[in-house]
Amino acid sequence: MIRTILFLMITIPLFAKAQIGNICIDSNRINPYYQCNDPNFDPTCGCNNVTYRNGCEMTHIGGVNYPSQYENGVCRSEIYYYSISPNPVLTKLDFHMQFAEQQESTATLQIFNVFGNLVFSRLLNNITSYPQPPTSIYFTDLETGVYTLVVQAGGVSKRTKFIKHTL
Repeated sequence: MIRTILFLMITIPLFAKAQIGNICIDSNRINPYYQCNDPNFDPTCGCNNVTYRNGCEMTHIGGVNYPSQYENGVCRSEIYYYSISPNPVLTKLDFHMQFAEQQESTATLQIFNVFGNLVFSRLLNNITSYPQPPTSIYFTDLETGVYTLVVQAGGVSKRTKFIKHTL
């Protein structure tokens, strides 16, 4: 009987700590299909050092319980974060971008078609570490198809695919 009590006294705190401590990600809340109705571009660095579009996506899509206490906005490990909307595109694409703190530089935005041909290029030199209004890109002459958007800044290159279609 005494052995059982001692065993319980030793093991219960080990299991309880898993429930009491600061858990960064709650796997029960991860839902990649969740639709955040918050359209704001307000990058948030989660406690898992991943940047999310806003707090809603951090909580419901990433399952992250709280933001990083050491980072504001974009995580420093990612240098910058960007987002495009809508996808698919009819005529206008809104491009949001923000640098991490103390990581400002120029950026290059390029769009390639499925054959690897450059169809659009723009130098972005007004991007900062603070949220800004989106840069609008109009695609009235672009053919229907799948395109790759490439952003290069600070020696880091990131890619996103999007669809352009017409009604």
